[in-house]
Amino acid sequence: MESSRSETRWLPLESNPEVINKYVNNIGVNTDKYEFIDIYGLEPELLQMVPRPCVAVLLLFPVTKLYQDFRNEQINQKKDKKISPNLFYTKQTVQNACGTVALIHALANNKQALNIDMEKAFGKYLKATQTMTPEESAEYLRTDNSITNAHQESAVEGQTEAPNLSESVDLHFITFVEKDGNLYELDGGLGHPINHGPCGDDLLDAFSYYFKNLIELNPDENRFNLIGLAAKND
Repeated sequence: MESSRSETRWLPLESNPEVINKYVNNIGVNTDKYEFIDIYGLEPELLQMVPRPCVAVLLLFPVTKLYQDFRNEQINQKKDKKISPNLFYTKQTVQNACGTVALIHALANNKQALNIDMEKAFGKYLKATQTMTPEESAEYLRTDNSITNAHQESAVEGQTEAPNLSESVDLHFITFVEKDGNLYELDGGLGHPINHGPCGDDLLDAFSYYFKNLIELNPDENRFNLIGLAAKND
């Protein structure tokens, strides 16, 4: 019997740039210009190691009440801010697909800078969803066998053993990008983007301010991971 929408579940994706770069190459995004890399911290000397421009940040964080309350407060404070019509946003309806949804948000909002084969899986996704609502593009992803298969292949290639498909996962991927001068938080599970206001010239500087407020909630929490989509060094 075919699974219903609410029952569709993927294996979670590991926060591993090597796995992610192979994944996006498999779906038709060439990493010759930009690639995903580890961001080891927000101290100035660590940020200097990140090639510029860095056009997206993927944040993996623990889903706890403390952090959910913080994000709900952010949503309430910024709910009236306008959202750029040039921003790509899709919802997440597949359980454990937050890694792929985060990648889609990073790639789709920087498509002009990337080398994308429009005849492969991600290019076809972009063409098919360009006029869709967030709900429609989420449904398209749920039934897209090419991206589904690429995700599942990548999910078992990480350094840690993939969990059982039925296990609950308490870590979640979201994406931060700049669009038309503002910093946006893109979480398919929220149902809408968050406009965090002016971004300035460096996405990492704007993101750092937000992230420092987040980690100050519980300095002992270490289940955070940062990955950047950054210009590739020659």
